[in-house]
Amino acid sequence: MRFTVVTILPELLDSALAAGVVGRARQAGVITVDTVNPRDFTTDRHRTVDDTPYGGGPGMVMKCEPLVAAIEQATAGAPDAHRVLLSPAGAPLTQARVRALAARPHLVLVCGRYEGIDERVIETSIDEEISLGDFVLSGGELAALAVIDACARLVPGVLGEPASADDESFSAGLLEYPHYTRPVEFRGRGVPDVLSSGNHAAIRRWRRTQSLRRTARRRPELLASVRFSDEDRKLARGLPELDVAARTYVALVHHPVVDRTGKVVTSAVTNLDVHDIARSTNTYDLAGYYVVTPVASQREKADHIAAMWQEEGGEHRADALALVRPIASVADALADIAARHGAAPLVAATSARADVFPGALKVDSRGLVAELQGAPGRPLLLLFGTGWGLADALIPEVERVLAPIEGRPPWNHLSVRSAVAIVLDRLFGLRDAT
Repeated sequence: MRFTVVTILPELLDSALAAGVVGRARQAGVITVDTVNPRDFTTDRHRTVDDTPYGGGPGMVMKCEPLVAAIEQATAGAPDAHRVLLSPAGAPLTQARVRALAARPHLVLVCGRYEGIDERVIETSIDEEISLGDFVLSGGELAALAVIDACARLVPGVLGEPASADDESFSAGLLEYPHYTRPVEFRGRGVPDVLSSGNHAAIRRWRRTQSLRRTARRRPELLASVRFSDEDRKLARGLPELDVAARTYVALVHHPVVDRTGKVVTSAVTNLDVHDIARSTNTYDLAGYYVVTPVASQREKADHIAAMWQEEGGEHRADALALVRPIASVADALADIAARHGAAPLVAATSARADVFPGALKVDSRGLVAELQGAPGRPLLLLFGTGWGLADALIPEVERVLAPIEGRPPWNHLSVRSAVAIVLDRLFGLRDAT
């Protein structure tokens, strides 16, 4: 594989490219790394590559002519060269993107400096912009070194053991499991017994469990892109970092809620709400779904709706509707959950308004899941209001409030069943891997 770095400071790269895995790969001829300096394409005696920005403002901007000339030199005779600008405005670099880049025969890595580069360079001479993360470096050279190192590891012949790259953090979407070597004991800390058991199946399961656990604790957002195998689901059972959904309940509250005038009322149970929210609850593998109403006939109606769908809806809908639990009050739901889990649930409310439950802590979906991951065994009750929303003054048990679901327009009147589906997906849904 061939790398060409376009930089005005090639000396920043020299020592890093001469040592370690990359240095050995260069010596072996498995990869090549060259540099092209835009200063070599200037015409003034000061070799100027920057100028003041149009429109004013601080700093300097890299000029078009020398930078484009350097890029053209780097790609001369190489029609398959892929031109990458290292920039904080680029897409975040991921292991999946590294794999795609490593499959290319020639990367031209363009390093900006100063306040940035003239936009016309990007428009005419760059194929892709990449960022290492949400922070700013003095220039693109350190980022280019990171790209070279990450890609080089995946080039055949660079690593002594090719499987090493397949077993590392992010390669399968998870963080890597802990590693141990001699001595057996160090400062009172030993090596897990399973690693010296000789039982390779047990070792593999332990490592996978530790990988799942470490990812949940340190980078829980990564789990949203990992589809669990049957074995993963078995391993995840009982791990407090991974069983949040299994201890989460939804409550559709019909009292106390308010009408459009702000008056506290009791709303009616509807077929669609019972049916559709049950399906959402089952889709995300939650523990149960309470339909909260003090009216006995309305609880009987909810029971009848659930039973009807279980009889006529087929096996999958029967599973979902079996989760429906009509109950008289939020307090009764809390008592039922505490009895099931031996712990009082964390109560989180939802609302289309941001000014409700002023005494409760405002959280986003990721923060709420992280809190539960750090509270082993504590269940969660999510409250959704019917009518015009929950009567917050009459539900003192609420400790957290999720941020409202909002679009860009001011209009904000989703059906409650749509809101439940969106909130559950934000909390527990899978995301496309990047």
